[in-house]
Amino acid sequence: MNTCSFTYVPLRTMIPCRATGVERSWEYLKTEFERQSDGLSDPMAKYYETIGPGPTLFAVVGNSVYYHHEERWIEYRSAYDIEHGIIEVPE
Repeated sequence: MNTCSFTYVPLRTMIPCRATGVERSWEYLKTEFERQSDGLSDPMAKYYETIGPGPTLFAVVGNSVYYHHEERWIEYRSAYDIEHGIIEVPE
């Protein structure tokens, strides 16, 4: 499975947090997390379901990371160290 990890600084704690997600389709995430809005307008956007700490879901376009809040996409101002990878899932 394709993955993406990034570090951000939550305003509440001001302590850096590392988030990792597995790639999903926006249609899957909309259904799974009962979202109504569209995905990002950029066709290169990739969507991720977070595993572990961090936002429930997020999207990445180039060097920008977005979270979905109240049916809007908001860019993280503090996101850095964005890494893409692959994890093996046993069949």
